[in-house]
Amino acid sequence: MTLLNDTEKVQVLIELVDNHMAKLPKEGPFRNYIESIQDFLKTNDSILQKAAISNSTLFFENLERSFTEIDSIISYFERYLEELETQLQGDLHNEFLKGKIKGIKYALVIIRMMRHGRRYQGEGVNIIID
Repeated sequence: MTLLNDTEKVQVLIELVDNHMAKLPKEGPFRNYIESIQDFLKTNDSILQKAAISNSTLFFENLERSFTEIDSIISYFERYLEELETQLQGDLHNEFLKGKIKGIKYALVIIRMMRHGRRYQGEGVNIIID
């Protein structure tokens, strides 16, 4: 393989992004991010290029903010769980407290899954509890 020039590299990137877009869900923040990159690569319009850069920057700012929010929620649930377990020590037969503890433990599992999912995909794990 010979070394590609800049124009050829951009063309390869466009084709690569097009292939990735075909495999992504039709909606979602990660798709929007990839579309921003795609728009940047495909256009010669400086205004559209600036908009694409702005959109991709916004994606990462939102992602960073969501990590902080998720970590705060995890911290809150962990403290609340400790409080509930302390209360339970005073009343070991309290089924209501046992149920709350079990619910908070499930909530912690779910929110940790969301944090884990966002690290790898830019999106969380969608869970509906009925």
